[in-house]
Amino acid sequence: MELREYVRACRRRWPWLLVPVLIAAGVAAGLSLSSPPAYRSSMVLFITTGTGDPDAKASRLNSYIALLTGPRVASNVVSKIGPPLTADEVRASLSAQVQDGTDLLVVTATDPDAARSRQIVTTATNALVVLAKQLDPPSPAAADGPKPSVTVAQDPVTTREPSNLVRNLGFASVLGLLVGAIAVAVREATRKTVSDEDDLRRLGLGAVGVISIGRSSGLPGEALAEGFRRLRSLLPETDRGSRGSSLMLAGSHAKEGTTAVACGLAIAMAETGSRVVLVDANLRTPGVGRYLALDAGPGLADVLAGRASVREVLRDSLDGRLTVVPCGMPAADPGELLASPRLGAAVRALTETFDVVLVDAPPLHGVADGVVLSKVTDSSLLVVRANRTPVADVQRSKDLLERVGAKLAGAVLNALPRKLPSGTGWHKDRAAVPGAGGLGLVTGDGEAAETMVITPDPGPVSGRARVNKPRGQATVVTIRPDGTPEPENLPVQSKQAQNDDAGD
Repeated sequence: MELREYVRACRRRWPWLLVPVLIAAGVAAGLSLSSPPAYRSSMVLFITTGTGDPDAKASRLNSYIALLTGPRVASNVVSKIGPPLTADEVRASLSAQVQDGTDLLVVTATDPDAARSRQIVTTATNALVVLAKQLDPPSPAAADGPKPSVTVAQDPVTTREPSNLVRNLGFASVLGLLVGAIAVAVREATRKTVSDEDDLRRLGLGAVGVISIGRSSGLPGEALAEGFRRLRSLLPETDRGSRGSSLMLAGSHAKEGTTAVACGLAIAMAETGSRVVLVDANLRTPGVGRYLALDAGPGLADVLAGRASVREVLRDSLDGRLTVVPCGMPAADPGELLASPRLGAAVRALTETFDVVLVDAPPLHGVADGVVLSKVTDSSLLVVRANRTPVADVQRSKDLLERVGAKLAGAVLNALPRKLPSGTGWHKDRAAVPGAGGLGLVTGDGEAAETMVITPDPGPVSGRARVNKPRGQATVVTIRPDGTPEPENLPVQSKQAQNDDAGD
């Protein structure tokens, strides 16, 4: 994993970094605040070495330090003070340091009890003085020179040690950050789902669009609409001469948001003035009719069964801005219908009439319907749901389409968590009708949803879809749970608002 990818992963998974830091800092703060205060008692000893040799002087001082912190002095202290003090506790509390450039040895004892710290340091220094005299008796040859000695130069001074809270918090925060960084690295190395455009590029798929979700205080529907417009502009063009082009949209599995992307892309293409037809070819679990609030009627299944012609099943939606071919009547064997030669003829007939034919296909895995549809369309667009679609399944879908000779237009990353822009700079008048958004689609809960991802729902849809009337009124159609419309009229604030809605 490259450094740039790792930095992007850390930004995306910032809670993974923050939570360990907070936990480690909290534990460190708790331990620091709950620990008893420590007291430090210090005494100063004056060391006379009896020689001018610097090496011999340093060696003697180091010997005294070793004796002071050794077991013999510790045992002497324990025998004088008594239990519950132990020799190990005495050795842990005692320390000695030579002041630079002097013959002074600073002996320190640290203990939670101030009186005991003074007692420990006093007893230890006295024991060192006695021990030094025993181990280094005066030599007759050195009677004319200075004699080695250890004397007390300063009585014990006791101070309370400063709190280590800040230092402990700093160390704990660094440790927590390190743990979080390692967790992010391990998660990225073992991740099995597609989470960003780079994952698609590593699979050899061009990310032609990203449909983001997020929370926004402005008009998130407009931000979502801009995502579909960007997808429209990044799609590769297909030169078919006098005919229109056909594009199949399919996902690896259900719940990828294929129907939502197909509807949004169809409306975005219709905004340019192109003649667009959206075909609901998911004969097993159709969803276009629910999204666009279409009544039940004949559709693609009836054309493939020979019960109707293509012209007879064309339906206008969104006040004529979009033409739809619904799925039609339920079929006993959808796979057999799609394998009919009438499928290719129907797609060709649509491309001769419309500029763009968008086909909402069923999932590629599990049934062969998507593969059959890819053979009769000019190109295929793979819909991948961020943080949900496994990388292996995307690779399998890509290999499957390439194996049957389908032309891949790329992939669109759907439902990517990302902060959406806020503000009312696009169409201020559109705020008059909540929930209309910039796509003319409904979210299923009937509210002005701040998370503006539009995903297919296998159950009935209830909500509101705005349809313009030519005479200064807009009809707000409430979709009941049973799929039937319930119209009620609301006044439109201005004519400009109607024109804006018609353009979206």
